[in-house]
Amino acid sequence: MLYLFLLGRDPELSRLEVESVLEREKITFRICDEGKNVLIIDCNELKPEIIKEFGGIIKIAKVISNSGRFDQIEDNLEKANLYNGQNNKIEYYIDSFNTNLCSFVEDYLKNYFKGIGIKALYKKTNDPSKLVNKNILNKGINIIIFRNYIGNVVAISNPLEFKKRDLSRPEVDYMKVISIRLAKILVNLTKVKNGGILLDPFCGSGTILQEALLNKINVIGIDGDEKSIKQAEKNLNWLVKEYSLNSKFQLIKHDSRKLSEKIKENSIDGVATEPYMGPYIRKLPTLEGAKMLINELSGLYTSLLNELRKVVKVGCRVVIIIPKIRTRENKIVFLDFKAIAEKNSFILAFKPVPYGYKENKILREIYILEKI
Repeated sequence: MLYLFLLGRDPELSRLEVESVLEREKITFRICDEGKNVLIIDCNELKPEIIKEFGGIIKIAKVISNSGRFDQIEDNLEKANLYNGQNNKIEYYIDSFNTNLCSFVEDYLKNYFKGIGIKALYKKTNDPSKLVNKNILNKGINIIIFRNYIGNVVAISNPLEFKKRDLSRPEVDYMKVISIRLAKILVNLTKVKNGGILLDPFCGSGTILQEALLNKINVIGIDGDEKSIKQAEKNLNWLVKEYSLNSKFQLIKHDSRKLSEKIKENSIDGVATEPYMGPYIRKLPTLEGAKMLINELSGLYTSLLNELRKVVKVGCRVVIIIPKIRTRENKIVFLDFKAIAEKNSFILAFKPVPYGYKENKILREIYILEKI
């Protein structure tokens, strides 16, 4: 069965997330085709609820036609039985990418709705929250076209759920935390299964930990700042109560460079973290200043990976965000994190994935490491 995944604003990261989630869930799959924002997957039938597992996927559609011949396309659309709702007045939406089939499908749908006696209004929007509010999957239809693939959307991500968790938790410092969407992606990239243990050695107020708990993963958070630990405790207690969770969490005020003093050897199934990235930068640093900062961070990350080597199980992943610094001289200063990883028994599972905006003073790359 073919499925079309509409990827989020960081397509490369979203693609890796799809692979990681399907592998974690032991779903056999094959990537049949892909574009900048679209991934075509061949696998057994997926439950629409799987959309809730992702942070970087906008929509999932079941492919109903992948032919380039108009007669076969029309036959496939006829067999698809596109609308099964009860309303006689609906809205429908079409997303199209790299295709010349859009006009054909538009004409087909006009005739289709007319033929079944439905008054259908063709509308356009790129906002999934509006489609969720309209309950479009029950009160209308959403078609995605990519090249010759035509898919009927079966699941739409709900950004309002992310926003609810973001605004409802009792403690948050937006100058320090990563987005809930990114936190969820990082957790998924670790491939930690239900009941496993995930560690965040720079947990802050607990954003990564909360997304892991929602995946039924037990978590351990470490931070050297007592205020952050207290914030994380409030947030995770709120989350456990709000979502009736049974997974366990442990928070430890400690130096991440000595975390093996608090964590058992070979006990961790995965690590997801954004470590200390250096002091807040108001202006672009000089080349010399950036080199000094990178040298300082190099020592921190070396100590961190040396400690993680002791506590992470063989074959398990460390997903970590590493900085690159832009300078006044329009240079990019970065550390050789691959070398640091390899010296500490970690290899790169994939090449680093850039994240964020190129104009930022501090650029970010997401490394996915595996312990050997």
